[in-house]
Amino acid sequence: MAAVDMEINSIHRDFYLHAIHSALEKGMAAKEVVCSITTGFRSIPSLRTAPGLNPYHASVADIGYGFDAAQGTIHRLLSGERIPLGKKMLVFDLDTLRISEEQLSPNFELAVKEASLDVLYLVEQSRYLNNQISNQIQEAIRLGQMLLGSEWEIVRARIKNIQAIPRL
Repeated sequence: MAAVDMEINSIHRDFYLHAIHSALEKGMAAKEVVCSITTGFRSIPSLRTAPGLNPYHASVADIGYGFDAAQGTIHRLLSGERIPLGKKMLVFDLDTLRISEEQLSPNFELAVKEASLDVLYLVEQSRYLNNQISNQIQEAIRLGQMLLGSEWEIVRARIKNIQAIPRL
């Protein structure tokens, strides 16, 4: 698919931006429930001191910030704001979500490794919701790639060094 000029082909662009936003909304809803469950894990003695709990909680929070950033960029683009680096911002936001999502599962499995039987229902619900978050992030990225075509990888190659800068 050919790359889309973010300003000229607004109908095509807006279709994809709305679809990406919708995928992110669904992921954000799952993330909100996961965040509540994760916070509750701190009150469960068998999980409170689990080595992965803090990194898992941080991964969930990171994804929340990523959803906010991506949705903010999409909102700005849809409202007609001329953003000189609009494509870079969109790719950066979505690809950073991909990186955060990759940290979710290993940290979760480490956090729940010592879970007691009485909280297995919370663990399974969290697994399901983590999967929903991952699926929605992957869908948003797929739609972003469809929007930008081959330009996606070009832009992603340009932002890789920026993503390597630690977030404060």
